[in-house]
Amino acid sequence: MKPVVKKLLGSPLVGALASPLSVDDYLALIDRRLSLREPRGRVSAVARQTPDSVTLTIEPNDNWTGHRPGQHLLLGVDLDGVRHSRCFSIVSAPGDPLIEVTVKRNGDGRVSNFLVDHAERGQLIYLSPAEGDFCPGPSVPERALLISAGSGITPVMGVLRDWLARDRVQDVVFVHYARSRTDMIYAAELAALDARHPGLRVETVYTAGGGGRIDAAALDGRVPDLAERETWLCGPAGFMDAAEPLIRARSNRPLHREQFAATRREAAHGEGAVQFVKSDIAASGENGSLLEVAEGAGLKPAYGCRMGICHACKCRVSEGTVRDLRTNRVRDVRDTDLQLCIHAAAGDVAVEL
Repeated sequence: MKPVVKKLLGSPLVGALASPLSVDDYLALIDRRLSLREPRGRVSAVARQTPDSVTLTIEPNDNWTGHRPGQHLLLGVDLDGVRHSRCFSIVSAPGDPLIEVTVKRNGDGRVSNFLVDHAERGQLIYLSPAEGDFCPGPSVPERALLISAGSGITPVMGVLRDWLARDRVQDVVFVHYARSRTDMIYAAELAALDARHPGLRVETVYTAGGGGRIDAAALDGRVPDLAERETWLCGPAGFMDAAEPLIRARSNRPLHREQFAATRREAAHGEGAVQFVKSDIAASGENGSLLEVAEGAGLKPAYGCRMGICHACKCRVSEGTVRDLRTNRVRDVRDTDLQLCIHAAAGDVAVEL
């Protein structure tokens, strides 16, 4: 949409003429991807690399402001008249006008499972701005290690694709752990890149085929010069817990990490009373995170990942004592924006919700 058109449609006069609907409601009659301010996209291609995954190529509207390699975003879909969002890593390089994400089936994850089963070309997807600091700088290290497990491959692939797009792969080792070849996303692409680029060495470990979990001997054998490499690490919590101390014991070079779940999230248990100020509702803080307490009280706060990554559930806490569920740290806060999903009441709390 041209800036002058967007400015005109965003004027108070046009907004008043559109009432009680919004300008976006009328734009949707032309193309549901159109919006004055909201990033939205249309699925332009669907590929299923494995039986439990789907790779989406998304054409965003002009409200999308781009991303840096390794970042993530929220994808939103409307299910039964309610918008649900989930956090996914962006795999496409920053210079690509299209957005690529790969979604794996995730237990009872409503958005993930819906997309794996029902994603199709032309589907409308709601987008958030890109977030995250799992990003390399403008200069590429002379020697780098990319190490991932499971769906943790996605942000690491985003980093690699950025380096390849800039023709800056000099000496990169990519070690990925997957259960089997059938379960591994991006297996064919990585094999092709390994054969094509002399500066890239790909090591794939299939744990169900006897490849073994990550340990000191395996890491030393695959990356004997780890002390000289800057590292990007991503995977499930158990993998991260095992890999990080091994890497730090062998290298003083920077270690960048991304994790899809809040590390060592304590059992969500609080205490005290929670007052939801704007709704004039009080609830016991004992029944989970502040997000869970709000939902239990009948409120519908915004949320995305529910694990402390996306910040969609951030809300102002007027005052109170809270506990960080990742670190167990207790602190008094006043007029502070907090992620509700990773904080619980540690005393009386007033939330502006």
